[in-house]
Amino acid sequence: MTDPHLHQQLVHLFRKTAKAHQAAFADTDGKDPEWPLWYTDYLLEPLERALDTTFTRSHLIYCLMNADFDHQALEPGTDWADFYAAEFIEHYAPSETPATDKLALYTMAGCPFCRSVDATIARLGLDIEMRDVRQDWDFREQLIEARGRATVPVLWIQSPDGEVRWMPESLDIIHYLEHMYEKRGSG
Repeated sequence: MTDPHLHQQLVHLFRKTAKAHQAAFADTDGKDPEWPLWYTDYLLEPLERALDTTFTRSHLIYCLMNADFDHQALEPGTDWADFYAAEFIEHYAPSETPATDKLALYTMAGCPFCRSVDATIARLGLDIEMRDVRQDWDFREQLIEARGRATVPVLWIQSPDGEVRWMPESLDIIHYLEHMYEKRGSG
């Protein structure tokens, strides 16, 4: 189950960042077209600690821009900080139960990003169900229903309590699998 304390911690961190950004850009009424750069400098270390992961500056800039894009495209009427917190937890938080999680990879034959994830899965010796969205339209429909699009690869993670996470982006999936399974030697 998603840790509600972590969610609230991230909401608070995003709000604190926005307040500091507003103060730093008071002379422009908070307007800053390069806001992801400023946010990244403010958020890098606190997010790494909270999520027990690492980000490069460029990756965190990308993550912030992607969260903003998804918020505006998928749930524009919701609280942005709450949305960002949920996105960062779903995409970057470690599992509390990696040894007992069920994993499936939504993939597509011929996709170079999927091949990169496949190579990591093989190297780590993980038993992960492969769900090819071209070979089985039900998998494609599941992915579209959950994520709003059929882009692959996406790692499906189900914890023992039934909670499901959908993790897109090949590099994030690879980082997650290495962080959760390589260091622990479990699979």
